[in-house]
Amino acid sequence: MPSLKRRRLPLWRWDPFLAALVLGLSLVAALFQRLDLPVITPIVMTLLLAVALAAALALVLPLFVPRLRRDGEGSLALSPSTVLVPVPATEVFPVVDGHRHQTSIEAAEARGGSRLTAVLVPGATSWLGRDLRVAVDAHVGGRLYRVGYLPREIDQATDAALRPLAERGVYRTVPVSILNQKRPYKLQVSLGPTLGELPESPESVDQG
Repeated sequence: MPSLKRRRLPLWRWDPFLAALVLGLSLVAALFQRLDLPVITPIVMTLLLAVALAAALALVLPLFVPRLRRDGEGSLALSPSTVLVPVPATEVFPVVDGHRHQTSIEAAEARGGSRLTAVLVPGATSWLGRDLRVAVDAHVGGRLYRVGYLPREIDQATDAALRPLAERGVYRTVPVSILNQKRPYKLQVSLGPTLGELPESPESVDQG
């Protein structure tokens, strides 16, 4: 797969930046309050606190409004309109960053065994990272378990192929295998070259 420029979350959607912005603006506002400059202090404090409040809302609102949640919080929620389409597998790749998802892997294995089906989720973030990646979510019993991500050398090309489908509510599924029976779990995923192409046969398309 060709190498593409890595996509990133905009700063205004990145939690560490928003938290730092709120803290920094609050400190500057406190400084101007202590200086107590006539005319200037009230104006500057009003502007600083307005921006800090907007940043705080952007940080907190996703906790209460599902459609605003960042990708790293598990952006894909299966619904009756979600369409899952299997990918013919031809190549095997390791699943990376599984060390951050050992509990999730353990739960998926307990419910589905060591050979599972995974949904590829484009535009996902890892922990506090800004990079947009392709998440590997094990699909077991109607639930999704995040088990890791595609390797960085292929994730941007894969993301570019999957994004147009995801915008229509269509996600590709692939086989994923848990290679060992105890922690730390290691996984591998099987991919194919036609990630962005949908099959014509309706039998190969499943509703989520």
